[in-house]
Amino acid sequence: MGAVNMEFLIEKWFNKKISLERIEKYCQQLRIERKKLSEDIDPDDIRVSCVQRQIHPVNSIERYIDMLCGFMDQAVKEDSRLIIFPEYNFFDLFGLIPGFYCLNQILNKRAIKAKEREKERGEDREEESDLKRNNHFLTTIFKGVAKPVETGIKRILSLLAKEYGIYVYSGSYILKEKEAIYNAGSLFGPDGNLIGTQRKMHLTDFEVKIEIKRASKMEAYSLPFGKVVCPICMDATYFETFRIAREMVADMVILPIANLEEYSTWKALRGIWPRVQESYLYGLKSSLNGWIVGMHFTGKAGIFAPLSMTEKKDGILSLSPSYGGNHLVTANLNLKKLYEAREKAEYQEDKNAEFEEKYIERTYNIN
Repeated sequence: MGAVNMEFLIEKWFNKKISLERIEKYCQQLRIERKKLSEDIDPDDIRVSCVQRQIHPVNSIERYIDMLCGFMDQAVKEDSRLIIFPEYNFFDLFGLIPGFYCLNQILNKRAIKAKEREKERGEDREEESDLKRNNHFLTTIFKGVAKPVETGIKRILSLLAKEYGIYVYSGSYILKEKEAIYNAGSLFGPDGNLIGTQRKMHLTDFEVKIEIKRASKMEAYSLPFGKVVCPICMDATYFETFRIAREMVADMVILPIANLEEYSTWKALRGIWPRVQESYLYGLKSSLNGWIVGMHFTGKAGIFAPLSMTEKKDGILSLSPSYGGNHLVTANLNLKKLYEAREKAEYQEDKNAEFEEKYIERTYNIN
């Protein structure tokens, strides 16, 4: 069977399994009790929640909605105004593919045994999963599920944002434009309206291999409790992303992650924590973890602030206790204290215009 035919069949199957009619019918049955939150949000007392969750393939869109509701219920009970889901927040929906459960178990067991062999040999290198090596097959699957999954997730989270009355970041999904695919996430308001969609700008090797395209622009969104940007995972590896966010007068950065690697504290430190210390922004990180088709994702959800603003002077407002499993981390943000911390920071926003001009020209091959 050709890739085009397989892509078409996958898209047709997912359109049936994730139909808008089915989504809307189930959401109406949920009878969610909207919590009465004040419409006025105090920028000096903003409660936010970041999701860390394990991948659990589902056999119906209803079970996927139940999973999302579980986290949103908890966030609302904790009086959060914003909940943030992780990168690749749609992986559970691969369970809708006929025969996926069996294939997934086989590939995961094979990959786990391979990792155990590596440890016994004392090797650091990681073997690629059978499916990860088959880049063309994965590209076909991603392209096939892209449109129905994007349409379904957007509708689900629009309805849930309105029902719960809070801001929701969707986590990321695959966005397809013509034949190009992107890793993207969307932000919804408590009225259910789409505020904006941001595509990933810096890709992993895995994403390049499966032909995901990168974006070249970051948007900022003004909310009643501050201005926010929504880069994705690898975007935080580079200081430029957060420098640009500050230039855009952002107050906080939403960052969904799904790290395709074994967890390491030192590897984790190449991401959002140092960027927050450099830029004096709040950092809100959600995380996906677990095994799927022989690939192992890890990462801790956390909420970060400049060192001087945290009780233990460690830059952490809230952090998941482990890099696996389900957790919801919640913290209060205070924009007044953030602005005060910026004013007191001795070297914050220090610039050497002459050096930076030469650095930028040479690094990015300008002129």
